[in-house]
Amino acid sequence: MTVLEAIKSTVAKHLQDHLDANTFERILTDRGLSAAADYGDSSEEFELAKADVYITLITVPNISEGGYRISITEKKELRKLANDIYRKYNEPVVGQIKVPRGRASKSW
Repeated sequence: MTVLEAIKSTVAKHLQDHLDANTFERILTDRGLSAAADYGDSSEEFELAKADVYITLITVPNISEGGYRISITEKKELRKLANDIYRKYNEPVVGQIKVPRGRASKSW
């Protein structure tokens, strides 16, 4: 099995159909992986590429194709899975806004 086939197998077939092969290959290349290489064991780069696929999928518009679409619930779950991977490898998470907290030294 190639790395491209392995990355595609990480998402359900109806979700794969929302992305073309070039998108999968770009994600792998961005993480320093060759799509045509033989897949061995999962690596940090592969795991991060998988998270990148999940994030790419949640940016796909909700358009039904052949009776399938990505629901809001699926998008939330994909973001959670991606962020769990990003946290594991100390990468920035997606979709969280950090609000600075401070204390006033004097009240009005």
